[in-house]
Amino acid sequence: MNIQLDNVVSDLMGKTGTAILRNIVAGERDPHKLAALRDGRLHADEATVARSLYGNWREEHIFALTQALEHYDFLSQQIQRCNQLVEKQLEGCFN
Repeated sequence: MNIQLDNVVSDLMGKTGTAILRNIVAGERDPHKLAALRDGRLHADEATVARSLYGNWREEHIFALTQALEHYDFLSQQIQRCNQLVEKQLEGCFN
């Protein structure tokens, strides 16, 4: 998409990055509306974030981003389920 969000947001899967990426997938393209989603703890100001969000909104790039987010969500869910099982097993060891 040729956006430069990773230059101003160090953790794309953190609060700000996730909010912006999910809104892009949902159809938002206005850089200023997307930048308004930034968490207040982010060092970059809203104008800087907005400048990083100009790009080419080509369908194939949005499709790839959508698939990447779906994959991330699936893996996060699998990790959560695994952690729950480990916690359950560890509880059995100490009881």
